[in-house]
Amino acid sequence: MARRIYRFLLVCYCASHALAADTLYQGGDSIAMAWLNTLVSKNGLFTLGFTWLGSAESSAGYLGIWYYNNTSHPFWLANRDKPIADSSGVLALDGSGNMKLTYSAGDLVHFYSSPSSTTNLTAVLEDSGNFVLKDANSLSDRILWQSFDDPTDTFLPGMKLGINYTSGQTWSLTSWTSNLVPAPGAFTLEWERDTQELVIKRRTETYWTSGPLTSNTGFENIVIESAPLDFSYINVSNADEDYIMFTISANQYTPQDRTIFSMWQMKYDGNIVDNFTQLEYGAASCKGNNADAGCEKWSEPACRSSRNSNFEFRSGSFGITVPRKNDDNSSLSISDCKDICWKNCSCFGVTTIGNHTGCTFFYGNFTPDPTGRQALYDIIVQPEPTGQVPPGKRKWLLIILAPVGFVSMMGLAGLLWFLRRRRLREKYLYELLTLDSTNDTPELENDGNKGHNLKVCSAATIMDATNSFSAENKLGQGGFGPVYKVIC
Repeated sequence: MARRIYRFLLVCYCASHALAADTLYQGGDSIAMAWLNTLVSKNGLFTLGFTWLGSAESSAGYLGIWYYNNTSHPFWLANRDKPIADSSGVLALDGSGNMKLTYSAGDLVHFYSSPSSTTNLTAVLEDSGNFVLKDANSLSDRILWQSFDDPTDTFLPGMKLGINYTSGQTWSLTSWTSNLVPAPGAFTLEWERDTQELVIKRRTETYWTSGPLTSNTGFENIVIESAPLDFSYINVSNADEDYIMFTISANQYTPQDRTIFSMWQMKYDGNIVDNFTQLEYGAASCKGNNADAGCEKWSEPACRSSRNSNFEFRSGSFGITVPRKNDDNSSLSISDCKDICWKNCSCFGVTTIGNHTGCTFFYGNFTPDPTGRQALYDIIVQPEPTGQVPPGKRKWLLIILAPVGFVSMMGLAGLLWFLRRRRLREKYLYELLTLDSTNDTPELENDGNKGHNLKVCSAATIMDATNSFSAENKLGQGGFGPVYKVIC
């Protein structure tokens, strides 16, 4: 009985902590991984707490902020490159004015340390999704630290991309390593103040550009037409800072039953996806040698550029005899794998392993699967030169065209034979027309003419008969048959 009461009290305690408000207060408030308690913004859109990320075989704990109930991909993470292996994580705002993330092995992340004794700090999860540490003693609630200054892979309304020259603060996004591993990946999204455009870089090299900001509503390579939201871009450029941000508002296409919110997530492959409109742009359109829609052509080797090669994501297989090589480095994303394969002229394709990290390279021919049921690989393809057919396709063309050509030739021979026989018949009938049509003899016997019985008729009658014979295909039976009769 006592055990049941203990369990009941434990459930009530956990439930009370799970229903946390939006604020941590200095002096003892905390978010504990073991208790599953959270902060929830007043508008109910955002939650701050601990979640587990990764595959079922390899997952770890993270402190993050997510939109609605999407715990599988928080838009902000405190310890993206320092996963917690157990359930000992705790976020606390202590009495000395320190806000930090700790776990069983010690301090993990120090967000803020007060330079002097203070007693009235608060950490609030705001309705914008920004987690803000404030000094409530100041008249304006001075901001001491905020998550918007340390973004992960997501751009929210009110967030900045750019630089603060006074503090040295920079704002940029960095993709996850894979869709399961939130550690910093290969791609970044930055604001380029000199060209007034957004730039996606892969390992510091420019990969894609948005084109210049054409107005406060769009970029050259970001086209959002008839979207269920209106986007407005704000560029601030002065001696202190230079940044871009965006705001949103409802329009005539906005669903009446949907919350008005939008955020741009940089995926692990470098593409940008807007969660509200589901519009995508960015690195996914860049496949190697294409330089359209903002893409930058990839660098050497010459074996790729001279052949106009490109990467394609296709279903199929590499045979068991095709040479391959594994690299299980967990910091390698699929884009790193593709870059390594691209620079090796012997590489035909690549895929990832484990938590969608690491690489398997293939050095032989790929067999496509038209049904799309087999595994998917990133393979390097190159368009065939105009007018040329590769040897393998040429063989199949010969196999297909040979019988077709034979049948066509036989059909042509038959047609020529038929036309020749028809000309002979027409010539023969024409000779009949040249006879004296005024001859009173009712019937002209054809002695010695192999049994042909001929009757001299008018030209019109004979031509009508000829047409009739042709229509009924009677003149083609047996060449000049034994008897032809024309009834006049």
